[in-house]
Amino acid sequence: MASELEKIEDFVMQELIKAGRGAHTLDHTTRVYSLCMKIGSELNADLKVLGAAALLHDVGRPREDETGVSHSILSGEMGRGVLSDSGFTDEEIDQVVDAIRTHRYTEGLEPNSLEGEILSDADKLDAIGAIGVFRAIAQAESKGGGIEAFLKHADEKLLKLKDLMYTEPSRVEAELRHNTLEAFVNQLRNEIE
Repeated sequence: MASELEKIEDFVMQELIKAGRGAHTLDHTTRVYSLCMKIGSELNADLKVLGAAALLHDVGRPREDETGVSHSILSGEMGRGVLSDSGFTDEEIDQVVDAIRTHRYTEGLEPNSLEGEILSDADKLDAIGAIGVFRAIAQAESKGGGIEAFLKHADEKLLKLKDLMYTEPSRVEAELRHNTLEAFVNQLRNEIE
């Protein structure tokens, strides 16, 4: 599986270099991949499909603003060529694209597979906890926001994520990460008041 993913990793690195700073950089993709492999191993998921989906899930982010098309659509479509070049069958490519398409909970789509559920969970897990706090602050700053922008994002999205997990291993991890996020948000509010 490692050699099948090398071309995909190279492709993702080249595309995400364009992303610059913020919350959806290469290190986010690497963490989501690691979480997917851990959870996927526990749940006997198709690790080939899951690994490729995890690597490609945000590759369309740099183009989302300029095209107006969701990165969950762009990422899957952008990945088709490199998946084919990496030896994935048409069926596997469709599974990867579907997992990517349904990973973004804000679009109201439900994953159609275990791999899609795991990808969605891993992406949400990386948005909470200490890493999630760091990412949300980095994103707020990259968009010219400050403390209030971070708190608004925490209230509107981040603090709700623990209740949106699909898999049991993700629910357990989400509870721990949520507690860290909630404590930080509460402390921040106390200090600014």
